[in-house]
Amino acid sequence: MKDKQSWDWSTPLKEISFKELESDYNWVEDPCISADGESLASIVNLDEAVFGICVNGNLWDGEYEKAWSLKALPDNRLAACVCQDEQWGLVMDGALCSNQFDFIWDMRWNYDGSKVSIAFQQDMKYGMAVNDEPWEETFESMTGMVLSETGDAAAVVQVTSMAAADVNAFSQGLFSVAKNGVLGNEHFFNIWDINFDGSGKNLTWAIRFDRQAYGVAVNGACWDNRFGAVWKPIFCKDGHTVAAPVRTKGKWFLYQDNRQLWPTGYDNIWHLALNPGTGALCAIVAPKYGKWTVAQDDTPWTLEWDGMVRQMVHSKDGSALVAVFKDKGMWGLAKNDKAFQLSCDKIFSPCISDDGSIVAVSYEKQGKYYVNVNDRVVAGPYEYMTDPVLGPTKDKVLVKGIEKGIYKRSIISV
Repeated sequence: MKDKQSWDWSTPLKEISFKELESDYNWVEDPCISADGESLASIVNLDEAVFGICVNGNLWDGEYEKAWSLKALPDNRLAACVCQDEQWGLVMDGALCSNQFDFIWDMRWNYDGSKVSIAFQQDMKYGMAVNDEPWEETFESMTGMVLSETGDAAAVVQVTSMAAADVNAFSQGLFSVAKNGVLGNEHFFNIWDINFDGSGKNLTWAIRFDRQAYGVAVNGACWDNRFGAVWKPIFCKDGHTVAAPVRTKGKWFLYQDNRQLWPTGYDNIWHLALNPGTGALCAIVAPKYGKWTVAQDDTPWTLEWDGMVRQMVHSKDGSALVAVFKDKGMWGLAKNDKAFQLSCDKIFSPCISDDGSIVAVSYEKQGKYYVNVNDRVVAGPYEYMTDPVLGPTKDKVLVKGIEKGIYKRSIISV
């Protein structure tokens, strides 16, 4: 959403009827709203095994045997997976990409939407395509697909065939990492949680050596230590060192480049992340069984919750860290170790201003949707809602929701 300064922040309200679509078509799937809120789209059924995509009341050219996974990209484009003449392809803003496959799934994109990837199956082989450019090499199986900010793609692929139930072959290591379709030389018992560095050149991932031993690999080179379990490793701020939560000696510790970094052992550590301002390592942690919180540089928050911490989000300058948590069966939000009064049935991803001063989030309570800004309800109730967007000057928020069958694009002062 780098270009959101060019969006319309002056018109208080724009409306589009959504309920009329239900009378125009056999059925209408859940709406999809563009990042800037200007486009309301949905997959619609035109006839038996005939589907189209309707945007602001107008059908895109083209009818499809199947259509699914309609998504709004950060650059305001809309994309969906569609099947035509028993071949699957990606349609973007009404234009069908040139490459067609036996099947496609797992659509991904980078921060600004300039790079879009899919996983594909063709002739019983698997690969990835980025901006409609498929890998030249395909593989017997593929999982764990990732896309970097630079548009590089990687996945866990099977490199050795095996007969059904051939345990010995499996234990020798069938899997490797393919980057941009180029296979690495290292084979492992199992691989997961591939992660790129910021340049898109380097990779790290979690590995399993056998039934009991786990480790971390960086560009295929393994740490010497073996662990009881490993969660997703990440590259640190310097772009070279790698940190990962690992289980050893009955506890979870944070290791960096094969050495213990955090002295404290936790019941769990995961969702490791970097503070974008300071480079400090942050994670969701369980200081003791059944209690969850957030820790930065091995210092946990004083707040603890009995359900989970689902997500952490930093402000761009690193001054604010927001956590989405569940406690006593209800969802809530906390910023810098202070909980909002918000308590709801469902909560979406929070949006934070660059300086951390404003936090906006959509949530559901008793079947209705609302927007909360800095612990104050500013919009709702709605029947359907997507994430709010903070304006470039921080004094406005874009709210996108459906009320009584009418889609409303609202600009609200905060």
